[in-house]
Amino acid sequence: MTQTDHPITMTVSSLENEKKTLYPLVIALFFSYLTISAPLAVIPLYVHDQLNLNNFWVGIAVGTQFVATVLTRPYAGRIADQVSAKRATLQGMVSLLVAGVIYIIVFFLPLPIVFKFILLLVGRLVHGYAESLLVSGHLTWGLGLVGQKKAGKLLSFTGMSMFGALAAGAPLGLWLYESYGFYAVALLIVALPLISLVIDLFIRATQPHTGTYPPLKQVIQYVWRFGLVLALQGVGFACIGTFVALYFKQQQWAYAGYALTFFGLAFVAVRIFCGHLTDKVSGFKLVKYSLMIEAIGLFLLFVSPRVEVALLGAVVTGAGCSLIYPALGVELIKGAPAQIRGTAMGVFSACQDIAYAIYAPIFGLVALYLGYPFVFIVAAFCALLGCLINIYTRKFAQQTQINP
Repeated sequence: MTQTDHPITMTVSSLENEKKTLYPLVIALFFSYLTISAPLAVIPLYVHDQLNLNNFWVGIAVGTQFVATVLTRPYAGRIADQVSAKRATLQGMVSLLVAGVIYIIVFFLPLPIVFKFILLLVGRLVHGYAESLLVSGHLTWGLGLVGQKKAGKLLSFTGMSMFGALAAGAPLGLWLYESYGFYAVALLIVALPLISLVIDLFIRATQPHTGTYPPLKQVIQYVWRFGLVLALQGVGFACIGTFVALYFKQQQWAYAGYALTFFGLAFVAVRIFCGHLTDKVSGFKLVKYSLMIEAIGLFLLFVSPRVEVALLGAVVTGAGCSLIYPALGVELIKGAPAQIRGTAMGVFSACQDIAYAIYAPIFGLVALYLGYPFVFIVAAFCALLGCLINIYTRKFAQQTQINP
């Protein structure tokens, strides 16, 4: 064994590679994802209070972004797999900037409410397209840089970055909105992608993997069981992100922005202290217990008699959601050839976006006719349903493989 082949030397080299590639990549994702989390609590308030539209249209405004994300995930995955993961990531960041410009136009143009809302929906569509490219490109790029053996670490770091941005972005967005108005949030969405672009420009690109690319239908047939569990998990976050600010306002509770912050902090804390388990323990086992914890947190939000219990529910829900994406993702990657992992992860992530897109308006109707608390108890039952489906996903995972 030569000196360059020595395990210690290889370990040091691997750590240096992570410092030069993975960490900057995750930091850039954090700044970019702030542009997604900052308006998350602001959009419902803007549509409800400034445009004077009801909760159904609030759900439409929130869900439109996720519809765009779902529809463009396969495209984003193909760009990342077959063209360049770096290009997909940078293209997503530029699109975020464009979405911010559209939001600025919505605020400043003296248009009737109907046209303002339509233009806002256009911005949400561009925002969703940007998120799709950003996440698919980032994951494929990261896998190319660190390798499959550290897929769990990449997915955990990615989740920490995204939900760390959620924890910081929600109160930041509300503070900007309450202090300066909607245009200040739009300016933030324009500025932050520029920082991310500068960071990512200095990270080396990876070459696309060669090999046969199976039809998208075959990829979907492999991914859908994993995706269904992820979609049912995502209902809880969709409900908290869309309705918790309005719920707190109705109850005359303070700290509406901090519900999302506590959710995000709990999410990140579990990733920090337990994220290593995704590369060591059965992902399906982690998912089972995580979904049970998420359901408990959502139940606390349903029964909460005071703000402290509601905030505790947000914490427990965040802790439950934390490991589900990386745990399922690691199990999914095991059966996906290297040349289509971006597409597979894109389809997988799209399933969560489907939950956001569909359930935001549906749960808007639940809130409209039954009240905000019932939103959270229905979401809790969705988490428990995901727990049951996870059992069957584990059973069939070995039988359904992608064969290019």
